[in-house]
Amino acid sequence: MTVAELHPAVTAIPIGIAFGVVLERAGLGDPRVIRGQLLLRDFTVVRVMFGAIVTAMLGVLWSGMAGVIDVASIALPPTDVGAQALGAVIFGGGFALAALCPGTACVAAAGGRRDGVAAVVGVFMGTLVLPLVWPAVAGAVREAPVEGAHLYDGLPISRAVVVVLVTIAAVAVMRLAARADGRSGAGWWQPTRTESVALALAAAFAVTDAPAEGSPARLGSIAGEIAREEDHVDALQLAEWIRDGRPGLRVIDVREHEDSTLYVIPGAERVALAGIARLDVGPGEHLVLYSDGGTHAAQAWVLLRARGITGVRVLKDGLAAWEDDVLAPVLPAGGDSTGGDAAARVRALSLWFGGQPRAAGAFERGTGERNTPRRRRRTC
Repeated sequence: MTVAELHPAVTAIPIGIAFGVVLERAGLGDPRVIRGQLLLRDFTVVRVMFGAIVTAMLGVLWSGMAGVIDVASIALPPTDVGAQALGAVIFGGGFALAALCPGTACVAAAGGRRDGVAAVVGVFMGTLVLPLVWPAVAGAVREAPVEGAHLYDGLPISRAVVVVLVTIAAVAVMRLAARADGRSGAGWWQPTRTESVALALAAAFAVTDAPAEGSPARLGSIAGEIAREEDHVDALQLAEWIRDGRPGLRVIDVREHEDSTLYVIPGAERVALAGIARLDVGPGEHLVLYSDGGTHAAQAWVLLRARGITGVRVLKDGLAAWEDDVLAPVLPAGGDSTGGDAAARVRALSLWFGGQPRAAGAFERGTGERNTPRRRRRTC
């Protein structure tokens, strides 16, 4: 059993307690230490936080390579630069006022400090007030934030290079902070033993972070995505993404030997299965693959994931699902009044794409036959 298969509380609670102990022992539960950092008189916060960042980064990456955790299963918060910049300003103001952040406030409160308790109460009060002021700040929030973005996305360098650069920058900052605090002698520029170990681990990771196509590590990650059903998307969800203009969305038609006059999902690109291996995928792009039934799309998905490309999904049941669920959906008898929100959603999507939603049980014009859902095709 891996760590990922355990209940979150089994790992989260001990790690949280340990992190709180480290913060307290480092002095971050004392507002005077944080105030000294804000006034550039005490750089304890910089040293502790950069040390925590590098430790977490290298710990997660090496644990993933060892198979202890599944890195792909770690949730990533959506990226919305505008909203997050505004949040940073608000958070920074509260941080400067209280000389405590939410984490250190909890540590201070647990240590019996009244200012820590006051800061924790302020956090809850701010959470309750947010819905009241939301109309004034909602404009800074994107309707479709970027999902699963990494620091190396959009950069002409690999993940391994970013890991090395972050580690070097962290060690350099910690050396400068130690110098400013007068904690180092003449050789202040020389990394400590712990910092040297971090640099060595980062360098070793850079050398080994290139799993070959078909390697056990990469195949294990792909199998995990399939088991968690993260490899596909249904037709209605795809229709909403297209209608709403989801940033970075690319729909790829991988049908083979099809006449160019046949129907193609709006905005889709025609790419033969043989061309998937050479498909240029930009940072932050989200690909949805489809074929006539699903087989070729699934093969293309595996090829892209084997190349290390994330953000790829397959249209479940292929173009047949699009035809049945978007172009000619069968709605509950009585239309929207009895179908509820779900029927209204389907009807609106179908009409937006020029479809013809039908009421269940209604007769087809000129046929004398009742509407019934068509049988799904499951071919290439």
